[in-house]
Amino acid sequence: MSAISFQTSNNKFLITIDKDLVDKDVILRLVENLRIEFLAQKVDIDPKALEIGEEIKQSWWEKNKERLLNPER
Repeated sequence: MSAISFQTSNNKFLITIDKDLVDKDVILRLVENLRIEFLAQKVDIDPKALEIGEEIKQSWWEKNKERLLNPER
């Protein structure tokens, strides 16, 4: 048996993980990430908010790109 196996059954995904090969904390982080992903998919974000987010990222990059691309300066 491999460390991780995956099966489908009717309307469920079944994942089996060998607990001797995968640390419990790794599994808990994985489950938490899945939960966050599930919640994020349910959120209805206004397109204007996404636009503002892109503007913030672009502005940050313009202010910081020289420092990050040329750290010796």
